[in-house]
Amino acid sequence: MRVSTVQAITDFKAARAVEFFSGIGAFAQAARALNIEVVAAFDQSQSANLTYRLNYRLEPKARNLDSLDFKEIPEAEIWWMSPPCTPFSVRGKRRDEEDPRAISFLNLIKQIGRCLPAALLVENVSGFVGSQVHKRLREELAFCRYAVCEVDLCPTDFGVPMRRPRHFVVASRQRWQLKVPEIPRWPAVELGHYLDREPDAALTVENEIMQRYGRGFDIVDSAYSAAYLTCFTSGYWRCRKASGSLIALPNGGARRVSPPEIQRLLGFCPDFQFPESISLPGRWRLLGNSVDVRAVEYLLNLLELSGA
Repeated sequence: MRVSTVQAITDFKAARAVEFFSGIGAFAQAARALNIEVVAAFDQSQSANLTYRLNYRLEPKARNLDSLDFKEIPEAEIWWMSPPCTPFSVRGKRRDEEDPRAISFLNLIKQIGRCLPAALLVENVSGFVGSQVHKRLREELAFCRYAVCEVDLCPTDFGVPMRRPRHFVVASRQRWQLKVPEIPRWPAVELGHYLDREPDAALTVENEIMQRYGRGFDIVDSAYSAAYLTCFTSGYWRCRKASGSLIALPNGGARRVSPPEIQRLLGFCPDFQFPESISLPGRWRLLGNSVDVRAVEYLLNLLELSGA
């Protein structure tokens, strides 16, 4: 009989996890339902850390991971890593391992063999696949005898009307095994389900900006049953081309998607909140750097406790 993830982690006596590049805590959000205790989180963003502490009662360590030593990493069965995507993105010119922002992730890869967590999960953009950093990760995992699976997931796989494809690497060793991943096919939910009933007028895009950049915007009619939004990036608050969709207004204008709406689309719980000190642009920036909570839950469900 196959063992469910919740049973497996319960049998493992409340698995402990470390969340690297923790942001606003998508992993911590998913871990809540699976009896996983996040014992440490690392992120250099002060605003992200304030948000994380408010929602999860844990103070992330504002530590530069470029030189983090394995002795500074708490003992844990699970590692979650969501490193900067710029080294592997078109906007970042795909500098790969030559990009200074890849140094922290490369350092963590070196620490895997010294700490040997039972399982680890990595999230990044599709451009990560085939990169030199990706190659180094796979080589280290093979050397340490991890079982590995890789899968591409998008919110649309979970019935969410938002396209935000991401690549994930899941690895396990010792008493943990991996299920063969099957791409989920949840029933589609209409966009209106995630939108505010009475959106704030402050979200309306100024006429000057619409006239100047309107042709480059992805403006979505939420009344259309098959409507979907495109990926929100950390630059969404600037409201420029390819940073995320806008919602069409009856008067012919358009509005930005509110942070609470994006939170719902990413699967954060209704009581998730930002500190009052974080501005509206700051909230968009943090959400643009976050991860789909449903995808994290799905990945954790690939882990099983071996009967051996």
